[in-house]
Formats: sequence, structure tokens, C-alpha cells
Amino acid sequence: MREAFILLFLIVSYNYILYYITVNNLSSIPLFPTDTVNTIIVLSFNLALYIGWFFGERRRLVTTLGYLFFFQIVLLSILLKNPHIFIANTIPVIFTFMLVVLFESPFEKEKKRIEEEKKKLLDELEENKRKRVEIEEKINEFKRNISLLKIQLEQKEKSLKEAKRLKEDVKKIKEKEKEIAIFKEKISKLEKELEKQREKETKLLEANRKLFQLLELLGKEEEKKKGSKEVKELRKERKKLIKEVLELQNLIDIYDKENRSLRKKVRDMQKKIEELQQKIERLELEKENLQRESYKKIEVYGEFLKLLFPYIQFTEDSIRNFLKLDANRKRNILKEIEKLKGNIKLEKLATDKNIYKLKFSGGRVYLKKEKEKWVVLGILGSEEDKGV
Repeated sequence: MREAFILLFLIVSYNYILYYITVNNLSSIPLFPTDTVNTIIVLSFNLALYIGWFFGERRRLVTTLGYLFFFQIVLLSILLKNPHIFIANTIPVIFTFMLVVLFESPFEKEKKRIEEEKKKLLDELEENKRKRVEIEEKINEFKRNISLLKIQLEQKEKSLKEAKRLKEDVKKIKEKEKEIAIFKEKISKLEKELEKQREKETKLLEANRKLFQLLELLGKEEEKKKGSKEVKELRKERKKLIKEVLELQNLIDIYDKENRSLRKKVRDMQKKIEELQQKIERLELEKENLQRESYKKIEVYGEFLKLLFPYIQFTEDSIRNFLKLDANRKRNILKEIEKLKGNIKLEKLATDKNIYKLKFSGGRVYLKKEKEKWVVLGILGSEEDKGV
């Protein structure tokens, strides 16, 4: 409004000066009308120009009024056939028009302010649109990563079940190894017993050979001395030794057969142990891959939470706790954590006054304050997890 008062003061002052010069004959030509009608006309034109400037634009409304008033003065001077009317009426109007053109109108200022605000809002809108597109791209990327991680998680859960079965297989391996040790011990005992029996067999065969030689000698003597008592005893001894040899031979066959059977079982078990060992190595490799994928998933969720809550820091343990929750509990946890943005009253732990507890229906969040920033230490999905 300051410019409006200044302009009004200048118009009034300038027109009064022109009027004063004309009335006191300080100029050879009339600079301002002296009669009442033309004075009212000039004042009306000046007032119209000022009002047009105050409520409109200089380039449109004020310029249009200036041309209109100029032609009206020209027409009036022609009709009245008085050139002094043209001079006296034109000079004040022209100078008023010039002053009006020099000042920026309130309407133009307001329009300029509105246009600047509009441009600023459009720029902000464009920037928000660009950020929204970036956020949507990140969200879509997170969704793709989460979907991929879910698929990988299902695969790793299968691997985990396989690993659990592996533990049972390891127990079976240990049991088989114990059985193999027992069989090896039996084989060793049987081989020792077989060796002893073979030694006995050798000794008996040697004794038998000597007996046959002795019988041949005695047979010759028998022809000379029939019915000899010593020959009869030797024949009995011979029959007895033959019987023992046959029994030993039968026992050796039995031990040998059992030995072959045990050796076959040992080979089968060793083959199973090798297969199980290969299975263990494969599952151990899958276990390592699962751990790597788990760390990658923690990193992805960490970036996601950092994007959602830049004013909150999440520890690795809290992200692991968050991953263990189902979809509904995750949503509830995020809603509660979002309340930390405002002034929310938290309960301190009785055991540690530096740690706060955010309790709500269905779980709780443990936090601490570090450098004016909340740090989430742990997340519990339900009251049943208090011991976690």
C-alpha cells in the first residue's frame, strides 16, 4: 500500500502544480483547465487512471484507459473547436498516465506473487513426483527382492528340514560305525580263532601223516603178529584223529563262510557311510549358502527400514527379530515404531534405566537414545517371547 499512497500524493501534487502555474499565468500555454467542466473531466480521467492502476494491470487496463481518454479529449477539442482544451486537458492526463506506468500496481504485485507461488508449487509438485517415482521404484525393487528372498527362504527351509534329517542320518552313521566296529572286532576274533584252528589242522594233518606212516610199519608187523593188542589201539587212535580232522575242517568252513558274510556287511556299511558323508558335505554347503542369504536378507530389510524411518537406527538383532514375525505383526510393529516420530511416553526397564520399552497389544519394542536418535535394540512379536 506504500506505493499507492506515494503515487496518489505525486498525482495530486503534480496536478496542483500545473493548476497553480496556469492560474497565476506562469506559463504562456494553459497546463491545466480553469473552467469547472474541464477540471471535473481531467480529475475524473486522472481518478479513473489511478483506480484502473490500483485494481488492474498497467499493460492492459491502464493503457486502454489512457488511449480512450486521449481520443476523448481530442474529440472534445474538435467538437468545441478550442485547441486550448486539448492542451489543458491532455498535459495533466498524460503526466498522470506516465506516473501510473512507472509504479507497479498492487494487483500486479499480487498476481506476480501468486505466479511465483504457483511456479514454486509446480516445482515442488514436479520434485515430489520425481521423488515418488524414485520411491515407487525402490519399493518395487524391495518387493522383488522380498519375493526373491521368500522363494529362497522356502528353499532354505527345505534345506533346513533336510539338515534336520541329516542329524538323524549322522546318528545312523554313528550307529553303523559302532556296528562296523563290532563286526570288525568279531571278524578279528574269528580270524584269530580261524588261525588257531588252521594251526590245529596243520598239527593234526602232520600227526595223521605220521600215524599213517606208523600204521604202514605196523601193518607189516601185523602180518607177522596177528591179533596184537597195540595194533588195535593204534587203529582206534587213527579213527579218532580222522574224526577230529573232519570236524575241524567243517568248523573251518563255517568260520570262513561267516567271515565272508561279515566282510560283505562291512563293505555295504562303508559304502553307506561314504554316501552319507557326501550328503553331509552337500548339506553343509547348503547351510553356508543359507547363512549368506540370511545376512543378505538382513541387509535388504535394514535398508528398507532405514528408508521408512531415517530418524531411527535398527541393530542387526532387532532386524533378525523383525524377520521372524508374520506379516500382520510386522505391520503392527511398524505402526508402533512410527509413533516415535512424535512425543510418546515410554516405560524404562527396571534392570537398566537407559533402555526404554514400547509396549502395545501383541508385542513390545526395546529402545535406547543415542545422540538424539532412537536405536531399536530388540523386537518381540508377543508376550510369549519375553524370554527371547
